[in-house]
Amino acid sequence: MQGLTDKIILFFVCILNLTLCASGLGAVAAVLSVFTACSLATAFTNRKAHIMLTAAYFALCLYYPPAVIMSAPFVYCCFDREDLKKLICFIPFLPVGFYMGVRAGILSGACSLLACQLAFRRQMLEEKQRQLILTRDTGVEKSMLLSERNRHLIQKQNAEIQMATLKERNRIAREIHDNVGHVLSRSVLQLGAIMAVTKNDENMQGLLSPLRESLDSAMDHIRKSVHDLRDDSIDLELSAREILSPLKSSYTVSEQYNFSDNIDVKIKLCFISVLKEAVTNIIRHSNADKIDVTMIEHPAFMQLVIYDNGTQSKAEDNEGMGLMNMRERVRILKGNINISRENGFRIFITVPKDVQEADSEDNNS
Repeated sequence: MQGLTDKIILFFVCILNLTLCASGLGAVAAVLSVFTACSLATAFTNRKAHIMLTAAYFALCLYYPPAVIMSAPFVYCCFDREDLKKLICFIPFLPVGFYMGVRAGILSGACSLLACQLAFRRQMLEEKQRQLILTRDTGVEKSMLLSERNRHLIQKQNAEIQMATLKERNRIAREIHDNVGHVLSRSVLQLGAIMAVTKNDENMQGLLSPLRESLDSAMDHIRKSVHDLRDDSIDLELSAREILSPLKSSYTVSEQYNFSDNIDVKIKLCFISVLKEAVTNIIRHSNADKIDVTMIEHPAFMQLVIYDNGTQSKAEDNEGMGLMNMRERVRILKGNINISRENGFRIFITVPKDVQEADSEDNNS
């Protein structure tokens, strides 16, 4: 916008000067010539094109000297503050202007200097604007990088907190199982022995039976609490990452996880066991150097895909105990497993999310 305003000012000033020094069709021809030269100079911005245009315009000025009075807009279009040597090409225009008279020479020279000043100011403003935009973009980029680093840091901290919480839950479950559970078990056995000795004493049996029921109920609650703590402490994604972590030094490992936290513990244990077995098979039997693991939750089922790019396997012809165990675990959960050996080794597993319903259907049948 600034460049258009400057050109309009220069055009009006040059036309005013042209009316003082020339008239008739020649003046119109000079205006049309400078319009054409400015358009070409704007379209072709390289240095060689500007020099050729300057030579052509100078030849026009030699043929028709009044055209030199309209040269200021052309000078404006060709000006480059980083290549001031190009201004040398406009020095021959001055004698042509003075050829028409002192006034014409002074006016054309003054307009050319004004054009240089306006062009220099415009280019300085454009450079400042570019620097401002660059500074703003750099600031936005750094802000985004900082936000991304903070997000990764928060995720890492949350993962560490979750891992510590899961380890503490496992410890509590072990403590309850090893200490309280054993004490109650021993108490139940001792009470059973006492009841066996005093089976003929109805009074003792009447006193010991409620105590036996209380201890059995306590044992049931302890077992349920231990199982709940153990089930809650299983994090499928963290477990998968721990299984794959030792491989990253020797393999290119790609991981993709997309599921919620309320996954049935049976599915978690199945996927963890399958992944462990698959990793063991890759290390022992495959020459792969790349492993892709994908766990995705769909509306009705969970999906696990394990792929390696191995081109040969020592267990290609016969399925060993590892693959048989995988099939059995998936079958128990009413899932499907597909093993493919085309372009590598791929294990594709789908398991319905409603595991209890699948188990109940199996029992009813």
